[in-house]
Amino acid sequence: MNPGLPAAGTEAALREELALLRQEAERLRRLLETAASVTWTDSGDDALSPSWTAFTGQPPEQMRKGGWLQCLHPDDRQGALAAWERAQSGNLPFRARYRLRRVDGTYVWMLARGMPVLGPDGAVREWVGTCIDIQAQALGEERAAFLARASELFSSSLEASATLASLANLSVSALADWCIVDVLHPDGHFERVQVVAADPSHSTLAASVQRLTPVPRDRPVYPPAVALSTGRSTLVPEVSDALMEAVAQDADHLEMMRRVGIRSLLTVPLLARGHILGALTFLITTSCRRYADEDLQFAQELANLAGLAVDNARLLHGAREAVRLRDEFLSVASHELKTPLTPLSLKLQALSRAVKAHPDSPLAPVIEAHVETGHRQVRRLTELMNDLLDVSRISAGTFRLQREDVDVAEVVREVTERFAPRFALEHCDFRVEAPGPVCGSFDRSRLAQVLDHLLDNALKYGAGTPVSVRLAAEGPVARLTVRDGGIGISKEQRPRLFERYGRAVSERHYGGLGLGLYLARTIVEAEGGSVSVDSCLGEGATFQVELPLSRP
Repeated sequence: MNPGLPAAGTEAALREELALLRQEAERLRRLLETAASVTWTDSGDDALSPSWTAFTGQPPEQMRKGGWLQCLHPDDRQGALAAWERAQSGNLPFRARYRLRRVDGTYVWMLARGMPVLGPDGAVREWVGTCIDIQAQALGEERAAFLARASELFSSSLEASATLASLANLSVSALADWCIVDVLHPDGHFERVQVVAADPSHSTLAASVQRLTPVPRDRPVYPPAVALSTGRSTLVPEVSDALMEAVAQDADHLEMMRRVGIRSLLTVPLLARGHILGALTFLITTSCRRYADEDLQFAQELANLAGLAVDNARLLHGAREAVRLRDEFLSVASHELKTPLTPLSLKLQALSRAVKAHPDSPLAPVIEAHVETGHRQVRRLTELMNDLLDVSRISAGTFRLQREDVDVAEVVREVTERFAPRFALEHCDFRVEAPGPVCGSFDRSRLAQVLDHLLDNALKYGAGTPVSVRLAAEGPVARLTVRDGGIGISKEQRPRLFERYGRAVSERHYGGLGLGLYLARTIVEAEGGSVSVDSCLGEGATFQVELPLSRP
């Protein structure tokens, strides 16, 4: 036997082992092909990755010496290079997220990982790694963040036009090359309100597109008209010239679509509470990307957010208009109602003088009592009309104070003297503590009006219990306190007590418009002070007014 040749058995064993190694290598290759989009190796001057070449179209010779960076999105190259240099300098694992350009020009998010392979001497022999397609995950993260940002922008504006402008500008940054917003107004007419192109050089063309109107038809085929008329979405992954001819509303419309160069189209309706508010149309004109079902779902989520924001804005506008009309009506009604009160008051005064001229008449006491009742009712109506006029002035921004040097104690004594007969009539103990002087610069008549409302409130809800009024000067502040022991106010009702038309009790059992405390608070705050209440249900109420005695 020749000692230089291996034995037959040994040679067979080597062949078998080699076959097993080839099988294992094939198995690993297939495993890598299914587990990752791209596998790569880099030994310094030499980079090799058939799957990279197949994915990106970049030949092996261009991959070397950092050439692979040219296949990354420009915004991601610097971060990927920094991560690669850190890994190389410390023989550490490489990890980076970047967008990799596919052979068709579309960028796909990848998670790149690499490990150094060390030789017997401990030096790096080569690097091996993978690039895993994480496009779905990254897109989901991007769109979730986009919807959160959209929600924030929509909630920051209460104007429908601002909401739609934000929507259009947001969309061209994340979903489309063009965004078109069409609106169905409450009166039934259609309007194209926003057209935004990602490329600023298309602004003139965008203005021309905005002048087009999506006129609805009995059987619409133009996607925005379909959404506005029926509430249905339209997805056209590939827009052909034949399709544009089929949906064009006229020759000018067809020419405009050709100039825009639509490649893919997506239209979704703006819906809220079952009503069609408008339509969003997204266009792709520059890239190889095409809209798919997941884009339709995302666009509809965005449209739902926008629809809700537009609906809220319209509801707010309607509420404001209703309040404006109400205040306008109250202002006109107050003036009109005051007109007949003046001659009525004069007639009552004349009747009172006539009765006093015939004191011996048996009807004199009866007539005088009726006249006094008439005077009280006229005064009450006049106060209500004045309150309504004040509310109108506050709403219109014409409410003004006429300040002068005032002794607050003197005002308190004058008002309480006027109320004393009313408390006596109700057999209600009424105590006043107003040592003077307590001087400051205030609107005298408005201060009296504040105390009028507080005392009227105590008389109405005090249920015949003692009522006290106390004025004290405490340093730079005048503190006026009105306390009763009546029905009190529940904790739940206290926050709305000083609101316009706010009531803490049923209007069936207590009259009034719910304006007295609102006007008191408005006047006090206009004077630079504050008003508060301390009360529990069934234990009376204490109202406290603080007014500054000096001004800066």
